[in-house]
Amino acid sequence: MVLRDERRARGWSLTKRLTVALTVGSFLVALLLGFLGADREHGEALAAQADDERALAVSLAERGAPLLDKGDVMRLSVLAAVVRDQASGRALLLDRSGRVVIDTALVLGERQLGLLAGSGAFQRTTKSAEGDETRETLVPIRFGGEVVGEVRLHCPVTPSAASFDLTWFGLVWLGCLSLVACAAMLGHHWSTRVRSATGALMRLAAGEIAGVQAQGDEAELRDLGSAMRELERGMQDGMQRVGEGYVAMALTVIDGLERRRLVPPGHGERVAHLASMLATRLQLLPADRDELLLACRLVDLGKAFVRPSILQKQGTLTEVESQSLHHHPVRAAEHLECVPGLRRVARILRHQLERHDGKGSPDGLRGDRIPLGARVLAVASAFDLLTSCAGDKPMDWQEALAQIQKARGEAFDPWLVDLLVEEVEKAPPSPIDREVMIVPAGGMPWRNAAAVDADGDTDELGDDELEVMFDELHGEDRA
Repeated sequence: MVLRDERRARGWSLTKRLTVALTVGSFLVALLLGFLGADREHGEALAAQADDERALAVSLAERGAPLLDKGDVMRLSVLAAVVRDQASGRALLLDRSGRVVIDTALVLGERQLGLLAGSGAFQRTTKSAEGDETRETLVPIRFGGEVVGEVRLHCPVTPSAASFDLTWFGLVWLGCLSLVACAAMLGHHWSTRVRSATGALMRLAAGEIAGVQAQGDEAELRDLGSAMRELERGMQDGMQRVGEGYVAMALTVIDGLERRRLVPPGHGERVAHLASMLATRLQLLPADRDELLLACRLVDLGKAFVRPSILQKQGTLTEVESQSLHHHPVRAAEHLECVPGLRRVARILRHQLERHDGKGSPDGLRGDRIPLGARVLAVASAFDLLTSCAGDKPMDWQEALAQIQKARGEAFDPWLVDLLVEEVEKAPPSPIDREVMIVPAGGMPWRNAAAVDADGDTDELGDDELEVMFDELHGEDRA
């Protein structure tokens, strides 16, 4: 109970910190918008003032048009004075020649300025030497469809009186505080859920069912990270165990094939020994080396899905039988790649029958596009087959090397062939008396230069035949 209260207090502490940060941020946002709101209101006031001045100038032009045409200066003076008082500015009336007829400031009387608004009314802003801004509104005076003069209304531009909008500031801050309150409640609810999920994950990762309280004084997010790391370690350990069990089962299947004389006994172990020597020369990383050696030990796994009659046949294989036999690397890869830790091993097995000239199976890869592990497996497996499986008797190692060198650059990587020759000549294998294992159809797999379609029909070993294999294996063990 005490630990639970401490974790709850830490959750509230985090929520409070977030609430304070959001409150300060909302105040700053409201303050900024208060200044921006004041500038916006001043701009709107200036625009309204300009519209009013334009309306006054247009009204003066319309009312003064007949009076200017008649030359009634007295009434024009009265209209100009009214507009001047309403606009708090200065009004000028020009006749058709551009001469100043009326100037309410009594400065430019009888001066010639010229008409500028003949095409239409417009406004412009000028600045004096003292820095004061003046907005000038120019409107043409039309009478009978003809321009007979012009109205010019000069009004000072009022500077900004307010630098801060308290109303806008208050509204924005009130809205932000409401959002902060909602965020605080959601944050507290979220942290509660995170703590609950953290405890559940940590109990799950530790293999405990229930009733275990989290220890320590870390925050909930750190607890969640620790739980995820523990869960990851547990999953990695579980996947490793699954992979080890899958490999053990695959080795048991291969052992059953060897006991039934369907594949050469000890072929995988001998290939792994040869591949180990090449891996040392290639200076492979430990992980890559282990994957290569495992692939060598599982080199015949796919043949468990080929009918025994095909593996035992010594005559010429039919097209369907040949496809089934050459499809065994793909079948092995398909059953291994479902385990994440064995996917690289599956890739090596899949391409073990590829040829350096691109005429192999199943994908017709060429040269360096073939995975390095698959190229090493191919040359090591070929040497062992030649020295353990042949027409009537196995070849000695010199003859086997000669046969492999004939396929150098065609079936095998030339560089790896040279390395294999060097390693075998340094430590020649000792002759061992053993029963000869004849390969199907009396040929070696790399000598079939035509690529076999991996999607073709194959005669696969059914589940019942696999069960028979295991039954026979267990029967031999019991015997």
